[in-house]
Amino acid sequence: MKTGGKFTVIAVMVLILLLLTSSLYAAEYTIRVANNVAADHPWGKGMEKFKEYLETASNGRIAVEVYHAGALGKTRECLEMVKMGTLEVALCGTGYLQSYTPEIGVTLLPYLWKDRKTMFEILDGPLGQYLNERLANEGFHLLGYLDNGFRHVTTRRNPVRSVEDLKGVKIRTLPTPVHIAFFKALGAAPTPIDWVELYDALRTGVVDAQENPPAMVYTARFYEVQKYYSLTGHVNEPGTFVMSKIIYDRLPKDLQLAVDAAAQKATLCEREECYRDNQKLLKELEKKGMTVIKVPQETIEEFRRIATEKIYPQFSDKFGPMSKKLVDLFVWANK
Repeated sequence: MKTGGKFTVIAVMVLILLLLTSSLYAAEYTIRVANNVAADHPWGKGMEKFKEYLETASNGRIAVEVYHAGALGKTRECLEMVKMGTLEVALCGTGYLQSYTPEIGVTLLPYLWKDRKTMFEILDGPLGQYLNERLANEGFHLLGYLDNGFRHVTTRRNPVRSVEDLKGVKIRTLPTPVHIAFFKALGAAPTPIDWVELYDALRTGVVDAQENPPAMVYTARFYEVQKYYSLTGHVNEPGTFVMSKIIYDRLPKDLQLAVDAAAQKATLCEREECYRDNQKLLKELEKKGMTVIKVPQETIEEFRRIATEKIYPQFSDKFGPMSKKLVDLFVWANK
């Protein structure tokens, strides 16, 4: 009995020691990340890097939980939670943020970006900082601009070789006025649908077409429900990596710095991963049965003409109080 009692006391002491040790190293904060695309997409890979980097940079004081493929809800729902401070971080294209911050809609102007290198030089510079400040006013702390790649049109029935090929086509677009107006100007029937509902919409014929970069098309398996991939390159919608400003402001200054540093490092990794994937997966889409169409240059020029003559003037006053100047600066910076 005495021996048993001694072992019982030792066991209790070990248990107490383990509990004390675990509490000593337990995270003080948890950051949940809502990623609405697949885990194997560059955004998903980038967020896993963010988890690794931030947990290391914070010495374990911050734990990061990444939820992929819309597990925490639709994009708009997640953004509302971020704004209210009931969710820490969400990823989305800039189109989803335009309803909060009109200025960010300038990034969606068709044929705005000269190339991806120029795009990130601009977004990481003073013009991007101006957008970041506008986002902060609406409750979003911008952690980084992610790469997504230039968007191209996929269709079920016919490829796009001319403007006429888009006439009457029901195409899923981004939920933003400039994007909807552009496809209307091309004669299509644009239909905004949330990303997490898009595969089923294509499968059931709610829409016949959509437009996204190769990595998005591949990881979402759109090759199962779409036949043609026409390289229109009409928009490069940056991804945004936003944190609730309410939650960010509650963090100690040293942990704010850790969050920002880890986010920047993860953002740069994601951009490189996305660039490589978009090059590689375009070929993989062909192997999966999609027909990749090189759109004639004269058609691209016609798309560009429609954008600059109809869309730019129509939206020159829609991007906040400095709209016209903002558009002029973004166009100038891309020359």
